[in-house]
Amino acid sequence: MSTSVVQLLVVAIFALACGALALAWMRGRLGTAALVLFAVCVAVWIGAFVGIAKGFRGADEFATCLDDCGPIHYVSAVAFIAPPLLIALAALAMLVSRGQRWRTRRALAQQNHG
Repeated sequence: MSTSVVQLLVVAIFALACGALALAWMRGRLGTAALVLFAVCVAVWIGAFVGIAKGFRGADEFATCLDDCGPIHYVSAVAFIAPPLLIALAALAMLVSRGQRWRTRRALAQQNHG
């Protein structure tokens, strides 16, 4: 297995997710985008676990296929590795969104009090 392919795919997916979250933040939809990213990643990770546990077309051999790796091995490797990273990114985006709302409400309350 060429780990550089898996690494490149994980980095590309992470960069796309960062770009999508940045765009959502600029449009005021960071919280919604973070929740959607979280839900999709959890679903993909569950799917990867099920595929690996059931041995779907040899998906359980993604770590040991060495030179005879097929597309299913690469897909299962990326589906197993990328979701935890993206779940952490979604959690950070949720915290940023929540903090932004909190700061806005606090500023509005201070404006109304004096």
